[in-house]
Amino acid sequence: MRHRTCAIQIRVTEKEKQHIIRNAHRCGLSVSTYLRKLSLGKEIQSAPPLALYRVYTQLTQLQQEYPNLSSASIAERLKTISQALMQVCCHTERGDDPQWP
Repeated sequence: MRHRTCAIQIRVTEKEKQHIIRNAHRCGLSVSTYLRKLSLGKEIQSAPPLALYRVYTQLTQLQQEYPNLSSASIAERLKTISQALMQVCCHTERGDDPQWP
């Protein structure tokens, strides 16, 4: 493990600080790691919201149980999954998803 002993301080507005913190968390990174990667030109990707993983889990469970389910049960579960997916998409577009890391 590298020992980082040097510090760099920068001045930002409160709004900029909150934006940086939010973006770092969306990428699943600490603010220091996020800024270090950005400044060194490394690729950074945001992590999908936790709610999206939950929808994926519901889909994979449905896929596994599909042969043993009635048509009505499948239709009901697909409806539930599609509603959950729409909630994730709507919150993500607005940027206010509480499940986003």
